[in-house]
Amino acid sequence: MNGKIIYSVFGAIAVGAFWWLSTFFTPKTTVAVVDSQKVLEGYQGFKEARDAYEIRIEELTKVFNDRRKIFETKKREHEVLKPERSPEQHAQQEENLSKMQQELIVLGTQLEEQSAKEEEKLLKGVYNKINDFMGRYGKEKGYDVILGANGQGNVMYTDHGTDVTDEVLKALNKEYVNGI
Repeated sequence: MNGKIIYSVFGAIAVGAFWWLSTFFTPKTTVAVVDSQKVLEGYQGFKEARDAYEIRIEELTKVFNDRRKIFETKKREHEVLKPERSPEQHAQQEENLSKMQQELIVLGTQLEEQSAKEEEKLLKGVYNKINDFMGRYGKEKGYDVILGANGQGNVMYTDHGTDVTDEVLKALNKEYVNGI
């Protein structure tokens, strides 16, 4: 019976020693946190792409607004000249205005679709660049995990020592300026 107790004690000591040693010799996971919204908004590549996007949308909007003004002018003209026109001329002008209005609606829909495509293309390129950079950055700095904090509850707390947002943003913009 004493032998069983001694084996049990030695077994418990061995298990405890193994656990104690494993906690000292098991590598720790290195985690960092990045404010993903701050990185996006501070990334020079995003700023330039957004500026180009806004210029393109302004161009498309100008075309739409020019056509809308022409339609509105024709409509006012039609109302003013209505008493002087024959019923056939009036009907023809109504038909022309209706066609113009339909074309304007189609153009507006196309503008919305083009805007969405341009925005998707812009964001996809920027996200791909940032994600590629984050992978290389994490490996270079020895991080096992980099969490993206986006203000929507994914990361509820972080020690400021693990927040590498400013460092990431500086390196990302440096890489962008150097054309990498």
